[in-house]
Amino acid sequence: MSEIMTKKQLESSEIQTGACRFCGQIYQFETDGKASEEQLDAWAVEKCDCIDARIEQKRQVQKDEAKANIEELLGEGREDVAGILNHGIDLILKKTATRVIVKTGRGETMQVSVNKDGITKAEITKTVKKSKEA
Repeated sequence: MSEIMTKKQLESSEIQTGACRFCGQIYQFETDGKASEEQLDAWAVEKCDCIDARIEQKRQVQKDEAKANIEELLGEGREDVAGILNHGIDLILKKTATRVIVKTGRGETMQVSVNKDGITKAEITKTVKKSKEA
């Protein structure tokens, strides 16, 4: 039965091409025919071995790792803050910003930054203040 499904999948697929936006190298992809030109070009960059594509691939890995770190640090239910910090990562990796800080007003300061070696860092600081008066 899996043989029949494989044949049907192959019969309904088509070859589409995408180009690396850095060097113009053309790559072929077997798709269902519905992939957009932007998606095909993004896949070509992922597959390409030119220097600029490799830099972009490294940047994408760094971005994915930083976003995973943010999700791990924040936990569930903090999608609003995570969204801001994820946008901050995009700005940092585009070299538009070096640090993005979010103060929640609940004694929490969250930030994403990049050090001089190009390593992104996600950090949460919680301030607890206790006092008593007599």
